[in-house]
Amino acid sequence: MSDPVFNLKRVFRAPQSLVWKCWTSEEHVAAWFSPPGATTKFLHFDCRPGGHNHYAMTTLPPEGNHDCAQGEAGTVMYGKSVYREVNPEDKLVYVNAFSDAEGNLVRHPMAPEWPLELLTTILFRTVEGGTEMDLTWVPLNASEQDKAVFAAGLEGCHQGWSMSLDGLDDYLAKS
Repeated sequence: MSDPVFNLKRVFRAPQSLVWKCWTSEEHVAAWFSPPGATTKFLHFDCRPGGHNHYAMTTLPPEGNHDCAQGEAGTVMYGKSVYREVNPEDKLVYVNAFSDAEGNLVRHPMAPEWPLELLTTILFRTVEGGTEMDLTWVPLNASEQDKAVFAAGLEGCHQGWSMSLDGLDDYLAKS
C-alpha cells in the first residue's frame, strides 16, 4: 500500500504573520488548538528545529455527569511534536505522536493500530483575503496495517482538524 495522505487547506482572514504566531507561540496555540469540550496545557514548548512540544489535552466530562468513567477532571491524552523544519511564516514540519505524561511515545489510546508517528507539514501563504494554510499528514515508518487504519480514519482526521481550525478562526477574529 502506498502511503495514505491527509490534506486540508483553509484560508484564514488574517495576515500571514499572525496566523504563523498562532501556530508557533505557546500562548496562542493553547488558546485555540483543543476541540470543543477540551483544554490544552503545554508541559514543554520549543518551536525550533530539533525542539519539541509536549502537551496534555483534557476533555471535560459531559455537563452535569460527574460520575462518568473519566471522573471529574475528564480524560487526559498527551501528545508530542518534534520539529524538523521551522521556516518563519512559511513552513512548519514536525513529527507528531501520542505520548505519555513523561513524553515517551505511545500508541493512540483508543486506536492501537494508528501510526505511531505522523509527519506533519504545514505551508502558509498570503492570498487575497488572508492566509492560506495547507496541512498534510503522512504516516511515518508505519506498517501496512498502520497505513490501512490511517486511510480508514481520514474522514475522522478531517472532522477533528476542522473543529480545531474553527477554533483558530474564532481566535483570529478576536485578535
